[in-house]
Parts: sequence; structure tokens; C-alpha cells
Amino acid sequence: MSEIGLAFRPTTKILFGRKGDVSMATLFLVNVAIVYFCFGTFDYYIENALFEFCQNAYLFASAGLYFVAARRAGDPVSRLFWLALCMFCMSVLFREMDPRGTDLEFLLEPIFDLRLHYVFLGAIWAALFVLSWSYLRLLFGALWQWLFSLSAVLMLLGIVFYTGGDIAEKSFFSGDYMISEMIEESMELLGTLVIFFSAYTALRRQA
Repeated sequence: MSEIGLAFRPTTKILFGRKGDVSMATLFLVNVAIVYFCFGTFDYYIENALFEFCQNAYLFASAGLYFVAARRAGDPVSRLFWLALCMFCMSVLFREMDPRGTDLEFLLEPIFDLRLHYVFLGAIWAALFVLSWSYLRLLFGALWQWLFSLSAVLMLLGIVFYTGGDIAEKSFFSGDYMISEMIEESMELLGTLVIFFSAYTALRRQA
């Protein structure tokens, strides 16, 4: 998989340079503080409250960064690879989204009730697969190369945290419903944050 071959503007160098790294470190500390200080106050963990809002924001931002990587890719294999990661983040985002209790409930609830958002995702995944068919061998090579990068390590770590949240939801760590929910949302918050770091790192190494 080739590098993202585009000269970065000065603003991009700021976003993905040392100042960007400091911002990411600060963001990590802020989220750790949120998990520590909010644990025990259940109102932060209900649907579309602080924790779920942050999760959705990180997933959306991750998809956006991978989309930027795809736009800046210098060859079709890299472009398809970054688009696949973008779609992965969007798939997790759609899984997390719940319009109930929001201002958009009247508009989105019928779509979510009929699972039309998954139909939309499935159509895009199918189109991406068709476009990738003639590049499958090269894409597997790109995947193998990416697996040894920091971006991949962070992505896998994020998935582990996120999956741990799903396990916590099934009362694996505690028999108390509220504690299980708080553990679930906390782990998913950290998981989506690390996925965001993965996307940031994918662009950071090009700056």
C-alpha cells in the first residue's frame, strides 16, 4: 500500500504535527478523567447522554479522517483500503446511533425501525466489494502491511475495548444492571477514542 501522496498545507501540518499530538494526549487524559469522575452517576450513561454522544462523535470523526486518507491516496488500492476502514467506522457508528429522545426522532425513527440504515450500509459495502474485486490480492497485501503499523495496533486495541463493552453489557463483570451499563459505556468510550487515534495516526505519519 502506497503512502498518501499529497503535500500537506501548513494548517494540516499543525493538525497532524506535534501540536496535534499534544491535543491527542490531552484528549486522552480528558476522557480518562471523564470515565473516572463520572462513574457512579448513571445519568451520564443513558441513551444519547454524554458517553454515547462522545462515542458517536469519535466514530464519525474517525470515518472522516479515513475518508480524507482515501481522497488523498495516490493509487486505487490505497484508496479502496482507506474507504474500507472508513466504512468500518461508519458501520460501528450506525450500530451505536439511536434517534429515540432526540430532536431527529420523528425523522429517523422510521428509518431505524425498518433497518434502512443497514440497507444503505450494505449497498455501499457491496459496491466497495465490486470495485475491489480486481484488486483483492493487492488489498490483502496492503492489509498485511498495515497490520504492522501503529494505526493497526490502535485499531485492534480499540476493537478490544469496544468488544469488552459488549461483554460487560451481558453482566460479565457485574451482576448489577447499572454497574454493567456504566462499565459497558466506559469501555466503549475508550474503544471509540482509540479507534479515533488509529485514524489520526494513519494521517499523522504522512505529515
